[in-house]
Amino acid sequence: MTNTPYIFDLNNITSFIFGNPNEKTNEVEITDNFIYDKDSKSMIPNTREVKEVKVNDYTGQNTIRYDMIRMFIDILDSIEDPKVLTMGQNITLNTLKAYELIKDINEENNE
Repeated sequence: MTNTPYIFDLNNITSFIFGNPNEKTNEVEITDNFIYDKDSKSMIPNTREVKEVKVNDYTGQNTIRYDMIRMFIDILDSIEDPKVLTMGQNITLNTLKAYELIKDINEENNE
């Protein structure tokens, strides 16, 4: 790790955590109504109502993404000697750079 001063790119982190997932979840509700048939002395289907709702509940996905970012920050925080990184610390740092979740503070000042 170099002596480069890095900062977290809060816009990219927020976009990563709350980004739009690929699909909506579906909920289907089926309601059957029966009536009593006196001739056969049994209940027979009368009507059926099918209701499908597309839901935008991404709580689980957002929680996983948040936990992953929190774990990455914890890994970076555990670096004792910036000149000697473990493989996990190195992968974490490279991942955060590659996905632009951290950036060089000097680049921020030039923008």
